[in-house]
Amino acid sequence: MEDQFEIRIVKTALEIAQCWDVASLLRPHLEQEKWVPMVTEMMQNEKYFIAGIFDEGRCVAFAGSRFMTSLHTGSIIYIDDLCTLDAYRGKGLASRLLDHVREIAKLNKQDALVLDTDFTNNTAQKVYLKHGFKLAALHLASSLI
Repeated sequence: MEDQFEIRIVKTALEIAQCWDVASLLRPHLEQEKWVPMVTEMMQNEKYFIAGIFDEGRCVAFAGSRFMTSLHTGSIIYIDDLCTLDAYRGKGLASRLLDHVREIAKLNKQDALVLDTDFTNNTAQKVYLKHGFKLAALHLASSLI
């Protein structure tokens, strides 16, 4: 069954738009009409990229990540977003995306992969721990709006 899925780096506005159904699950606060321009800007200005898994041209899972450097972690790929459509969960797609992003990090000689997850997202946490992630920090945020 795994052979039916194509994994690729999303590059065009059309491919970004095809990721909307997945993105809206993870980020329901986003507005669809702002999705493509926002991601395009992030790709141009923030070293953001999307690794998408497609099934017959439809994006069914993706990992949105960016290259970053910080004094704390060095050169990293930070995984902002990782989500799979409900109907495709349990098929190992998140694991495939994590492996794919890890290979990109190795090819680009990054020091680490880093991500944050919600405290209550136990299913995702199990996947991350299985893939070698460790609980390393507590992420705090203060809204300015």
